[in-house]
Amino acid sequence: GVIGKKNPTSFGKCTQTVKTSTGNVCTQPGTRFADVLIVAGGGGGGGNVGGGGGAGGLRNLSSISIDGGAAVPVTVGGAGSPGADETQGGAGGCSSIVASGTTYTSVGGGGGGARTGPAQSKNDGAPGGSGGGGSGANSGSPFEGGSGTACQGNDGGVGLPSPSTGVGGGGGGSGAAGQDACAPNNQAGDGGAGTNVSPSFSGAPNSGVYAGGGGAGIHPPATGSGDGAPGTGAGNGASGGSTGSGASANTGSGGGGGSNSAAGGAGGSGIVIVKELSKASGVWSMQSQ
Repeated sequence: GVIGKKNPTSFGKCTQTVKTSTGNVCTQPGTRFADVLIVAGGGGGGGNVGGGGGAGGLRNLSSISIDGGAAVPVTVGGAGSPGADETQGGAGGCSSIVASGTTYTSVGGGGGGARTGPAQSKNDGAPGGSGGGGSGANSGSPFEGGSGTACQGNDGGVGLPSPSTGVGGGGGGSGAAGQDACAPNNQAGDGGAGTNVSPSFSGAPNSGVYAGGGGAGIHPPATGSGDGAPGTGAGNGASGGSTGSGASANTGSGGGGGSNSAAGGAGGSGIVIVKELSKASGVWSMQSQ
C-alpha cells in the first residue's frame, strides 16, 4: 500500500475575515484549515524625551487546524496608553484566537521609556511583542530598549544623554529592532520596520503592513526627532516641546515619544485576519511533511 500522511479536505472557499475588535469568526461548514494573522496592540510612546512605543507582536500562521461551521473566538488587543510627562508609555493589549482547542497569542507592544532622572526602571523601554525604546536624559547611563518576544518582534533602541539633554531610542518593530539614539548628532531613534503580509492576505486594511515601531522624542532646541516606521501607521517622535503622535488604529504599531515635559502618543490597536483555506484531500509522501 501507499505509505504517507493522510490529509483531510478543507473547503473554506478562501473566505477572508478581518477582525478589528473582539468577537467571533464564523467559519464555513467545510473549513478545516486556515491562515491566520494575529497582531497585538502597539505600546504607547514615553513622555518627556520619551522612547518610541514598541509594536505589538505579529504572528503569521500558515495552515493551522480550525473548526468548520463554528464561532471561533478572537481577541483583539487594545492600544497602549500614551505616557504622560515623566511616565512610561502603556503596554498594548494581547491578541489571540482559539482554533480547534489551541490558543494562539501575540504579546502586546512595550511602552517607551520616559525621562525621570535616576529612576532607571522608568527610563528604560518596557518589554513586549516588540520592546519600547529607552528615553533620553541629561545625565547618567544609556537607557536600554525593552526586549522583544521571539518570533513576534524585536528590541527597542537605546536612549542616550546628549549635549541637548537627551535623545530617545526608537520602538522595536516586527521586522527590525528600533534604532538607537545618536547623541553626538542629537538624533533620536526611528521606529523599527513593520511587516507586509499582503502576499498572504490580499486586500487587507492598511495595505497589509503592520506592527512598526514608534519614533522617539528629543529635547529642544534639537529638532532631530525619530520617525515612526514608514507605511505602518506608527507614531512619530516629537521635538520643540510637542506631544508625540499616536499610531493608527488596528495597525498594532507603536506611538511616538514626547518631547521635553510633553506626553507621548498612543499605540495602535491590534488586528486579526482569518483566511479559510480550500485544500484537496489525499495521501502525501512523508518526505514532504
